[in-house]
Amino acid sequence: MYRQHIPQLESAKTYGILGIILQFIGVAGDIFLHGFGFIISIVGLILLLLAIKSISNYYSNETPFRYILYSIISAIVFGIISAVAIILLLVPVVFSISTSSGPRSASSTLLSNIGLIFIIILILLLGVLLPIIFEYLAYNEIANLTGIDDFHTAGLLLLIGIILTVIVIGIFLIIAGIIILIIGFSKLPDYAKPVIIDQPSGSEFDTGFNQF
Repeated sequence: MYRQHIPQLESAKTYGILGIILQFIGVAGDIFLHGFGFIISIVGLILLLLAIKSISNYYSNETPFRYILYSIISAIVFGIISAVAIILLLVPVVFSISTSSGPRSASSTLLSNIGLIFIIILILLLGVLLPIIFEYLAYNEIANLTGIDDFHTAGLLLLIGIILTVIVIGIFLIIAGIIILIIGFSKLPDYAKPVIIDQPSGSEFDTGFNQF
């Protein structure tokens, strides 16, 4: 245990814990709070970004911050593509119903667009998996930089949990990952590896001193 006073990691600790808690509250509470829960999640995401940015700045390594940005960007991009694809699929169905062709015509329209349905499913899967893979890579890199293995464990649990959300155990893995992630941030800065500043060797110092 190092017990250091490191402002960057102290702020990362605060931002990280608050960000994760707010994200969890926002997602869980969106059922009851509707749009307000989404706002809480966004605030939590911003704080989490600040935490990871502080860690990247302290270790002069932008890899964790880049990965978390890739996670957010990929989620937004695939979300937009999925929405557009779903609209393209539903418009013919709604049109067939509005022209009084009946449910049978609507079902035949869906069947005729079976290829588009598979594409939408593929896009949705990529939209879920790709962001969480980048998030795992971000936390894994933080574990390598700080020496705190909780980040690696949390990232792995979140990745497996998202994949297994089709069964109940996936939800428990996600919750466990969130808890371990909070523990990992709470260990900053006391347990994190310090930045090693290269110092001139003794021989170089002596040579420079003898010149005087």
